[in-house]
Amino acid sequence: MSASKSAEQSKGVRLNLKWRLTLVTALLIAIASATIGTASYLTIARVQLQSVDSSLERSLSGNPLGRIARDIARNQDPLAGLYTPVAIALLTTKNTVTVIQPAGTDQNPEPFPNLPADIRQLKGGDTESFTDPETGQSFRIIVRPAGKGGLLVGVTSLERYQENLNQILASIILFVAGITLAGALVSWLVVRKFFKPVNEMIESARAIASGDTSMRVPAAKAGTELAELATSLNGMINSLTRSIAQVEESELRLRSFVSDASHEIRTPLTVIRGYIEILLSQTDDQTPEGQIRALTRIESESQRLERLVTSLLSLESSQGNHSKITDFSLDQLITEHFADLTEISQHPVTLHVDAITLRGDKDAWRQLLANITQNIMRYTPAESPVSVMASVFTSQGRDWARVVVDDSGPGIPAENRTQIFDRFTRLDDSRSTSSGGFGLGMSIMHAVVEAHGGTIALDDSPGGGLRILIEVPVSQNTDDSNSDA
Repeated sequence: MSASKSAEQSKGVRLNLKWRLTLVTALLIAIASATIGTASYLTIARVQLQSVDSSLERSLSGNPLGRIARDIARNQDPLAGLYTPVAIALLTTKNTVTVIQPAGTDQNPEPFPNLPADIRQLKGGDTESFTDPETGQSFRIIVRPAGKGGLLVGVTSLERYQENLNQILASIILFVAGITLAGALVSWLVVRKFFKPVNEMIESARAIASGDTSMRVPAAKAGTELAELATSLNGMINSLTRSIAQVEESELRLRSFVSDASHEIRTPLTVIRGYIEILLSQTDDQTPEGQIRALTRIESESQRLERLVTSLLSLESSQGNHSKITDFSLDQLITEHFADLTEISQHPVTLHVDAITLRGDKDAWRQLLANITQNIMRYTPAESPVSVMASVFTSQGRDWARVVVDDSGPGIPAENRTQIFDRFTRLDDSRSTSSGGFGLGMSIMHAVVEAHGGTIALDDSPGGGLRILIEVPVSQNTDDSNSDA
């Protein structure tokens, strides 16, 4: 329920952000186009008004009264039958208006408007707009002094001028609206395209949050901020996925360890408890020999528990970060341990060991070599030959140490060579705890090699026994700050 609600909310936020960007873009386009439209409207209005004023000035230029009188006398009025936009009148000192030339046509003259009361305040050649109080129409007027204190007046209607401006205004409004809508549509398409990788990132993040750790954020166009964001998110997801996998693996290993350790510990504890109950029974048929045998069994099982705990601690140390990293001579350790093998078990050992200086945990390698020699003594027939080779080779631009140990024992079947590295793995009765083994030796060896960045593999030896092949890098990129933890 909450997940669904969260998804709806995130979708709503995403849509709102798209709409907001689109609306902001549309608003900016509207403001810009409206500004341009307003400037264009004002410019056109000014130009057209100047045209009206020029027409008025031309109507009163020269001697308009004499020109009109001559045209009438000759009956050669050049404006006959044509529309005349400017009306010309004579205003006397007694404010009597005599229309000399009406506006319109000769068949349909337009009425002369009522002149403004402050007309005599106008200077010659000045123009002014006024409104006829009776008709409510707007006019443009120009005056020019005439003889005997009179004024020659030119008047033209602003109706057509205003109609033109209204048409221009309507066109500008339509233009602004069209540009704004077109810009909003283009902006919406661009925003949708821009948000497509963002939406994919959100969907991927939602899938990852639901448990699909294999999902990754899709890459965006290289060189963009979204590409950097996708790379950073994928890096974070990879890190989290590795951490989750490590936690799950650790949990599985812990469960397996607890189960196997409990099984191994249960048997000696049962034996110890049984003999202790016998000793505490205080029955009359107990003999000193029986008591000694019970105590001996208690001691042997206690030692077995001690060896088990020691092996487990050794394994934990090999897998943890509690090691001391130093440079040591690996060839010297190999020579010492296999010399001890020859002295103790009489196994003939052939050594071909080059000088190898390894960086790592010297004590862990001691434990690894001790496990190898103990396994040879435990499972390889007496006086059977053993071969050991150690050398350095170069691979992938770095030096590696290779250690090969061949024995002549029973070996390990190929199908069991991976399983043998698991904890508490014993393949047959010969590898039972009665001979001292808990199935942890190979696990310890594997943990030591893995901790040093190397590999360990099992194969058939030339003598028909087991071959152990170990390869580790000579120089470890190990942080010394982890030493002596």
